[in-house]
Amino acid sequence: MSNGSIRTILPLATITAASMLTMDLYLPAVPAMQRDLGITVAQGQLTIAIFLLGLAASQLVWGEMLHRIGPRRCVQTGLLVLILTSFGCALAPDLTMLLGLRLVQGIAAGAATVVVPTVVRATLPEQDGVRGIAAIAMIEAIVPAAGPVLGTALLLIADWRTTFAIIGVIALVTAPFALRATPLALPGTEEEAGRVGYRALLRNWHFVGLALAHSLSFGALIAFVASAPQVLPAIAGTGQSGFALAQVCGVAGFIVAASQAGRISSRLGPRHAIQLGALLHGLLCTALCIAWWSASLSFPLVLGFWAAFCAVLGVRGPTAFSEALAVPQAQLGRASAVMVLALLAAGAVATQATAPFLPTGQLGAVALTMTVLSWASYALVARYPVKQASVRQTAG
Repeated sequence: MSNGSIRTILPLATITAASMLTMDLYLPAVPAMQRDLGITVAQGQLTIAIFLLGLAASQLVWGEMLHRIGPRRCVQTGLLVLILTSFGCALAPDLTMLLGLRLVQGIAAGAATVVVPTVVRATLPEQDGVRGIAAIAMIEAIVPAAGPVLGTALLLIADWRTTFAIIGVIALVTAPFALRATPLALPGTEEEAGRVGYRALLRNWHFVGLALAHSLSFGALIAFVASAPQVLPAIAGTGQSGFALAQVCGVAGFIVAASQAGRISSRLGPRHAIQLGALLHGLLCTALCIAWWSASLSFPLVLGFWAAFCAVLGVRGPTAFSEALAVPQAQLGRASAVMVLALLAAGAVATQATAPFLPTGQLGAVALTMTVLSWASYALVARYPVKQASVRQTAG
């Protein structure tokens, strides 16, 4: 990867991390916040849900604004609001104020999820773009694993309000570097009447097919992550430490594989890398189902499965995201927004679809959900979506 590409990717990765910390660094502080404000557990959980609502709702807005005001102004606006709301949350006197600030904070955090992959894909050479998106994905894997640990350690010396203050400081420090790395405008984004907008984007089968396939694989990932704290302790026989160990194995597998995503995609070709990844996911999940129903499932086997699943996603995910963004330059921001929104929706649906069966089905219900989602994802890419002829013409 060239030095110029690194100078673009690293600052953008920092604002991605800052945006994610608004969720992951805060999670351990929720019980302390509940006690301090004198609220119930349900009300405390609402501060998480309303942040996610703002994050999801903002995706299409940021996707449109990126092309209207440019990526740098989007990042500038998002970071400014993120900084103000973070310090505001640290000073919030009651739940009502905190909920309002968390909603706006979620909207602000959405700027990074849309702008960062768009800038990486639009401004870097193709293979550096895959590596860049892989680097961002590694940050997105590390922060959910490390954030709660750091947040827990922070509570030993400070209160929950300090958590938000630190997030504000991190965003403030990283802002100048991120703004310097973000272009004023994306190259070649002159819009042509009748060829841009979300309606035109959703008529592009190459984009829609890859976006749906990637979202289904992400839904399978979230189905396991969301259910693991409920089902792994019984299998591991070690309490919640079994879930923590599974997370370490999964994150490690993902990071190792994602670091090689650009090289593997270059050697196999993006099409074959995505197809092979989807096939391996289907086979891995099917094997997990068979092991469960044959009563031969053990905790080491689950750890091996999870590390392998995440490793495959570490190669397939960045390649699929980059390939899905092979749309006209004037559509890049919208495409990135739709991709992230689809990922969030797939994760939410998969979690809720699995939840009712956990008390009785345990890991079998999770394995079956993952298997269905993985094979559906493979079906979408088995006949690789053909790029529309107009994509490259319009981009030019």
